Amino acid sequence: MGHLLSSVNREASEAIHPEPQARRLPDVGEMVIYHMRHGHARQGRTRFPALVQGSTDRGSLLLTVILEAAELKNETLVEEIGPGKDAHVWERPDASALAEVFRGTISSLHQRIGDLEARVLESEKVNEQMRNCVLGDFAAPKVSIIAIMQDFENRLRALKVEQAEPAARGKSKKK
Repeated sequence: MGHLLSSVNREASEAIHPEPQARRLPDVGEMVIYHMRHGHARQGRTRFPALVQGSTDRGSLLLTVILEAAELKNETLVEEIGPGKDAHVWERPDASALAEVFRGTISSLHQRIGDLEARVLESEKVNEQMRNCVLGDFAAPKVSIIAIMQDFENRLRALKVEQAEPAARGKSKKK
């Protein structure tokens, strides 16, 4: 009944049976698999990799087929493989292998992140141990430990110079 309605009231027909969305065609530069016409096989092979050069309004592709290492062939008006179409057609490559590689990469990255987090926790423990070793029970000073040690060394140097001055003049400090 829907087919009759489409000739009378197209909007109502589309509301009942909406047109399925067309699959996205491969873009320029993507790889597809080209099925050669019968009788044109090379060494018994009929399937070849092909590079998409463009597409037409009707959904066919313009392909550059890679037959051999140095042999390319341009094919035009190549439709997608489907029922009743088995030659001079293209098909999408099986992406499940790529998905598996992607899953492997993601799981590897998760493992590396886990290892890095464990190393960060370990380094935080080492940092806490070093802090306890250097500061002990004291609170962290507002200036760096190096600045405190430099100030201490400067004071010691000043005391040594002060003590050496009377001895250099020949006077003793004891009276």
